[in-house]
Formats: sequence, structure tokens, C-alpha cells
Amino acid sequence: MYLRIHKVPEGGEIVAACDRELLNRTLTDGEIEFFVDERFYGITPATEEELINALKDAKNANLTGKRVVSVAISCGVADEESCLMIGDIPHVQIL
Repeated sequence: MYLRIHKVPEGGEIVAACDRELLNRTLTDGEIEFFVDERFYGITPATEEELINALKDAKNANLTGKRVVSVAISCGVADEESCLMIGDIPHVQIL
């Protein structure tokens, strides 16, 4: 998986993470087209532990992919009901 932490002017952070195989791919489902852009998700590889640590401190997150979303669900920051499915790929935003 890839992880990037964006600093926002108000002093917070946005955690962006995606499954490795999704980076720079366009996900489609009907009229939905979602580009998993490396400029947003970054190109820094991350472990599950690194993602969990980033999510613990984050007030906002944007997560795409089965593995990344599964980690977020397992550590209690997201739930399956909040996932948007783009085809068979889960996407979740935490605010």
C-alpha cells in the first residue's frame, strides 16, 4: 500500500492511502470514474502498522482499496456501511 499525509493549514492532517496495485489506475462503475492519483496518494510504501499509526492521529482520511479499507475497519476508524464501492473496490472517506 501507499501512504501520504497531507498537512492542512488549519493544523490538521489528511491521511491518503491506497492499495499498491490501484495507484495511477482509473476505477469505473457505471458513470463513476475515480482516478487513484499518485499526486494525492503518494508513492511512499507503507506497512499496515504505519497506516494504523497514521489513522490513529488523523481527523480526516481518504482510503481506496480492499487492503487499506480492511485495515481501517479492523482498527475501528471505519465501518463497512460507510464504504462506497466502485466496482469491487471499496473507497471510504473519514471526516
